[in-house]
Amino acid sequence: MHLRNLCSLSMLSMFGLLGCIQPQTRLQAPDDAELINDVTVQTIGEVTSYANADPIHVSGVGIVTGLDGTGGDAPPGSYRTLLEKQLYQMKLDHVKEILACPDNSMVLVSALIPPGAHKGDLIDIEVSLPPFSKTISLRGGYLKPCSLYNYDSSKNLNPAFEGPDRLVLGHLLARGEGPLTVGFDETDNPDSLIQAKVWSGARSNIDRPLYLVVNPQQQSGPMVQRLAQRINQTFHGPFRGSMGEVAEAKTKAFLVLKVPLQYRYNLPRFMRVVRLIPWQEAPAPDSLYGRKLARDLANPARAVTAALRLEALGNQSVAALKQGLQSTHTLVRFAAAEALAYLGNPAGGDELARLIESQPHLRAYCLTALTSLDESISHVKLGELLASADTEVRYGAFRALRALDEHDPAVQGELLNDSFCVHRVARQSPPLVHICTSRRAEVVLFGDGIEMIPPFPLRAGEFTITAAANDTKCTISRVSKQYGTARKQCSLRLDDVLRTMADMGGLYNEVVEFLQQAGELHCLNCSVAVDALPQATSVYDLAKEDDS
Repeated sequence: MHLRNLCSLSMLSMFGLLGCIQPQTRLQAPDDAELINDVTVQTIGEVTSYANADPIHVSGVGIVTGLDGTGGDAPPGSYRTLLEKQLYQMKLDHVKEILACPDNSMVLVSALIPPGAHKGDLIDIEVSLPPFSKTISLRGGYLKPCSLYNYDSSKNLNPAFEGPDRLVLGHLLARGEGPLTVGFDETDNPDSLIQAKVWSGARSNIDRPLYLVVNPQQQSGPMVQRLAQRINQTFHGPFRGSMGEVAEAKTKAFLVLKVPLQYRYNLPRFMRVVRLIPWQEAPAPDSLYGRKLARDLANPARAVTAALRLEALGNQSVAALKQGLQSTHTLVRFAAAEALAYLGNPAGGDELARLIESQPHLRAYCLTALTSLDESISHVKLGELLASADTEVRYGAFRALRALDEHDPAVQGELLNDSFCVHRVARQSPPLVHICTSRRAEVVLFGDGIEMIPPFPLRAGEFTITAAANDTKCTISRVSKQYGTARKQCSLRLDDVLRTMADMGGLYNEVVEFLQQAGELHCLNCSVAVDALPQATSVYDLAKEDDS
């Protein structure tokens, strides 16, 4: 789910700086209004700061097998020495022969464990070649199990160290394995076959909690205990489950924070909400502070920040947020529905679904909010959105449903050739093909009856797919140096073509190349979309989209 654009919500916190869009509603009693305007509370963010909030870089050395004679002997040096040691520890025989085989290659493996990660979370792997490698292509390779460590420098570990500064092997933090995907590097150069990815190919061996550090002048045991108590009171509710406490006091100087499940795709929002929690006490809904937030929520210029502050008060804010759903302002309804979702309340689900369809600039935020809300309304509404007329909405809903539950029958897929998944979804909807060049090797077929339209000759990697004008079948040929020449026929149905290519050894990069050509040459009875994931927009564009 890298779901990466759906998680970029921290920018919304700036909305309170934009100024008023329309005049605030006047209260009946001027003196009361003046008191409300002046009320302030001291929040956790004013007495703490975050630590451990950067990703950890982990790396290692591994071996890729299954290459079509494009590998080569591992070059000498420290990387080879480390890999040989690992292979011997795996009790493999003939290690030198394994490393010299042209169907194998030594590779460098790296990944980032994000802050807030839980043990067992999947992370993406980057694969590259060491200096002086003779490997010319990683196409078709499979990364065998490898260990990923953190590293540090000897001088950083010991400033008094007088020898040369060297990297020191740290702890085993992740393990990786899986089929390589090549041809999708950061420069979008499909001919670059010496770098690869294994999307979701490693699992973290550790939890990555956040640290909340108390300001030096306020550090004390009672203070840390009070902060932990206030955080746990705020997040006590339907998402607590078996996680235990969100905050745990460790010393008089800092607390450890576990990221609740509803924020797993939106860490910046969790961090901001924690900072907005009043640390001394929880103001009641009818307090001056509670009334001020309810009033600010009704003002589209302050609605987003007010909703975050209400969210930071916990479930006691549900009534005020539900009232925000009745507003005539799009931005107010959005802010209220979003905060309700993160509080585990389904009341805003209908509104979020409507905004996904009607408000492109809010779409990414609303999809993330629905993904955080593991309630029946999320599954129902996202399932309905799979049949939308808008490609972004359809694919965004698909990704959100998979993030909610990858085993949901509505988004189940078929793994082909251990290389890519094909998902057939929303069978009664208009046909559409979607392919992805980041995060996951997948083809999503929306609707039913997606077919090739002859005549065509299409070429992708080692494959040629052809059909004459009146053919009811197509011919798929593969010419490979390692596997020779093969030829098969199948129907013109796209799922049959993809399955046949996979049966003949086709990989994801070849499937993507084939589908892109088919779309450009109009050889399919529907359009082909690529990476049609909704994009998060700026707060200034959001202000322009307000319908007040």
